[in-house]
Amino acid sequence: MQIGIIGAGKVGTTLGKYAKGHGACVTGFYSRTESSGQESAEFTGTTYFKELDSLMEVSDTLFITTTDAEIGKVWDCIAGKNVKGKVICHFSGSLSSDIFSNWEETGAYVCSVHPIYAFTDKFTAYQNLTGAAFAAEGCRTALDRMQELFRLLPNRVVEVSTAEKAKYHAATSIASNHVVGLISMAVGLMEEAGIPEASAYGLLKPLVENNVKAIFAQKPADTSCTGQEAGCRGCAQALTGPIERNDTETVKGHLSHLGRQEWEDAYRAVGAVVTELAGRKHPERSYSEMKKILGRM
Repeated sequence: MQIGIIGAGKVGTTLGKYAKGHGACVTGFYSRTESSGQESAEFTGTTYFKELDSLMEVSDTLFITTTDAEIGKVWDCIAGKNVKGKVICHFSGSLSSDIFSNWEETGAYVCSVHPIYAFTDKFTAYQNLTGAAFAAEGCRTALDRMQELFRLLPNRVVEVSTAEKAKYHAATSIASNHVVGLISMAVGLMEEAGIPEASAYGLLKPLVENNVKAIFAQKPADTSCTGQEAGCRGCAQALTGPIERNDTETVKGHLSHLGRQEWEDAYRAVGAVVTELAGRKHPERSYSEMKKILGRM
């Protein structure tokens, strides 16, 4: 497998450095911004190609690592060239391989791979990529050919449905970006309560970290005849707080002091999900009054 990378931003540079570091053959980069492409090629010890055709000639696999808005445009460009037998792979989380319109007619094989990872820096992100999982979807031939790369990498790879790619990406966004938004909301409320921002982060840090640890803590393996493997403790069992306790008066107090409509809407929406979890944890309890208070019944 000879991998050519189209796009020399954070994702492309990280993947080039990471794949090459694990023994893959990375031919080099093509970028419309020459300085960026040269920078990535130098950093990864590969070649910068001034012409896209030159990169394509020496690559049997093409990684499109541009922004989502550019992926379709890049495909339209290369689909008119000789891509027969090549694997074309993009790395968008929100887009599926369906972006490669009429790919069967070109003779190429298409897929998408999405590292469940935050690419924060072009030159350091590769250092912590080992612990990330990759989600892959696309045509069977492309996915089978990509196994040549996946076997070199220590990452877990899971296949997702092309039709449900948007749901998968929504899940990763909620677990990442939406959690950041909720923490920002909590910090804002702390500040309104008279606690400085720096102190608020310090106070919330152990609370957030311990909750995350509790969710992903391993539960004991099933020793019964089913032989079920041990899994994570999960959200329902890790749940604590006023909703889980069915403390309706405390929740009413929260809602009356949030002050901003978007914060109240967020509290109610997430609170409805928390109520469902609480019901799962305590099936003997009735949370009907809590649902009424949160406006979800």
